[in-house]
Amino acid sequence: MIDLIIARQTINSDALDAELRSALAEKVLGISSNGANVTVHLDDTATEADLLQAESLVIAHDPAQLTPRQQRIETRRDQLDTDRDANTVPLNLDDYLLQLPLIRRLAQKIAWLEREIRDLRDL
Repeated sequence: MIDLIIARQTINSDALDAELRSALAEKVLGISSNGANVTVHLDDTATEADLLQAESLVIAHDPAQLTPRQQRIETRRDQLDTDRDANTVPLNLDDYLLQLPLIRRLAQKIAWLEREIRDLRDL
């Protein structure tokens, strides 16, 4: 195994790993970081050109650039924040007193779920 050590403090490890694997395929065994350096772990078949390419990718790496998976998570988180902001007032069960029993029961369950979620978020 060849360990290529590059001085670099901030990385997006998922994105950098994906960039390296996209460029160097099976030669990349993984990456590690200690906050001061990034170590690219390459197999023994990596050439000098591979090492230079890996180094340039690490140096050019933009930690703010998200992977598609990270972007989906971020979008989902943003949507949940928007939904929370739009639904700050708890369900008022008095609004359902004149409804059918099934509707009242559903309102009670929704109110209970709201309380559970609020309690879990406060942990």
